[in-house]
Amino acid sequence: MKKYRFVDFAAHYQKGFRNHIAEIHEVMELVEKYQAYDCFATYFFYTDEIFAYMSTHVQEGHPSISGYHGKVWAPFLPIDIDGKEAAKALEVVQLMGRTLVEEWKIPSEACHFYFSGSKGFHILLDIRLFGKVLPSQHLHQIFSTLREDLIYLLPDFERTLVDLTIKDSVRLLRLPNTINAKSGLYKIPLDFDEILSNSISVIQEKAKKARSLQFTDETGLISNVSVEAHPKMVQVFTRVRRQVRRFTRKPFVYHFVPKRGENPSDFLCPGLLRIWESHIEAGHRNNCAIRLLSEFRLNGLSEEKSRALIYGWNERHQMGLSPIELEHTIHSAYTHPFPYRYGCHDSILQMFCPYQDVRRCDAWRAETH
Repeated sequence: MKKYRFVDFAAHYQKGFRNHIAEIHEVMELVEKYQAYDCFATYFFYTDEIFAYMSTHVQEGHPSISGYHGKVWAPFLPIDIDGKEAAKALEVVQLMGRTLVEEWKIPSEACHFYFSGSKGFHILLDIRLFGKVLPSQHLHQIFSTLREDLIYLLPDFERTLVDLTIKDSVRLLRLPNTINAKSGLYKIPLDFDEILSNSISVIQEKAKKARSLQFTDETGLISNVSVEAHPKMVQVFTRVRRQVRRFTRKPFVYHFVPKRGENPSDFLCPGLLRIWESHIEAGHRNNCAIRLLSEFRLNGLSEEKSRALIYGWNERHQMGLSPIELEHTIHSAYTHPFPYRYGCHDSILQMFCPYQDVRRCDAWRAETH
C-alpha cells in the first residue's frame, strides 16, 4: 500500500492541533519535536489526494481534513475500551483478550494491547487477519460495523465501555509511548500475560516510562512481522463488507440517449402512433397513457417534456383524465431505475396496431434486425 502513506498528525503543542499531513515515516520526528506530549495520528492512511481535498476544504481560514470521504486504508482495526474506572476497563480488556487470544487463537503478533495512559485500553487487530482488505471510501463504515459484530460475538460484558461511536475516516489514535496530558502517564504496549496478571495499579506504575514495541515500528501502525489470515476473522469481515456494500451501493441511473427527436410522430411505432393521434374510449385511457409515457422515456425524453406531451394529448383528445391520474401515471413511468418496454405482443398495443402480421411492420423489422 505504498500510495497510502499519509496520516494526519496532531499534538497538544502543535499550532492548530491537527490538520498536519505527514508521511508515516515522518511521524516519530514530529513526536520528538513535541516531546512525546499528547501526540496522535489518524489510523487511516491516505494518498496524496488528501492535499487536493484540503486545498479546497477550508474551515476558519485553514485547510481542514474534516469530512474527507475519499478512499482510505488502515493497517490495524482499533478497539477502544474506556470508562470512569480504569480497573473496570481492565476487566473488560481481560475478558476480550481471553476470547481473542485463548479461544479464537489469534497470535500475539496480530493482536496488540495498549494501556492508554489514563483510564482505558486499546486493542489493535492486524488488518491481515481479515484477509485481503483493499482501500475503500467505505472502510470507516466497514470498521464501525466490524467492531459492533466482534463485540457481540464476545461473551457478555459491559459493552458501554467500548467506544462504538468511531464512525469517520479522520479519527485520531494516541500514539504509543506518548504522554497522556490527563495523567502524565505514557500510552504503553502490554503483552497478553501482563494484561491477565497485573492489577491496574501495577500497569499504571509501568506507564510512568516508555516501553519498546515488539511487533511494530515506533508509531505502532506499521507491522514488522508477517501475519496470516484468520478463518473466523475472514468470515466476519466478509459478512460485514457485504452488509455495508448493500447499504452504500449507489442506485443505478438509467441513461437515455434521445433516438429520433422529441416529436412523438417521429419515433412511435404504428400502434402507439394511433393511440397518440386518437380519442381513447373510457376503460383504456390510463393503460394507453402509461404506454405512451414509457415510450417517451425510452426515447430519451425528460420527465418534464413527457408531462407536457401527455397533458397535451389528454386535452387535445378530450380524454378526461384528471391531473391526479396523469401525475400518478407519470410517476409510474419514471420512478423505476429501468423503464418498461411494452412489446408487440402486448394486448393493449395489439388493439391499436394496424398490422395483423407484425412482420409487415417497418418499426418491428428495424428493432429486430
